[in-house]
Amino acid sequence: MAAAGVYTARKVDEEWQVSTAMITREARDASGELHDRMPAFLEPEVWDRWLEPVKWDDKQKDDGLAMLTEVSSEVAATITTHEVNRRVNNSRTVDPQDASLIEPFTG
Repeated sequence: MAAAGVYTARKVDEEWQVSTAMITREARDASGELHDRMPAFLEPEVWDRWLEPVKWDDKQKDDGLAMLTEVSSEVAATITTHEVNRRVNNSRTVDPQDASLIEPFTG
């Protein structure tokens, strides 16, 4: 699963500083059951367009926003949820590679 983000790099004194942000939107479908915002999801067929290193003019910005809305809504419609064991919240005592952490929890 991929999500849209932006970054900027600027030189402060002699050091480069990079700032990043994930683009979010109003949550849809199952994502809205968990939070009121969700990432703006991307599908592989739009990755090149999103990652192209060019400055967008106003039309490209409008088209890009429409693309994010359409693709993100399509991805959101495929997302499902299920309850997982609360152990998943304790990163200090569980192995993050333990696949049982994301299996449906039955109580």
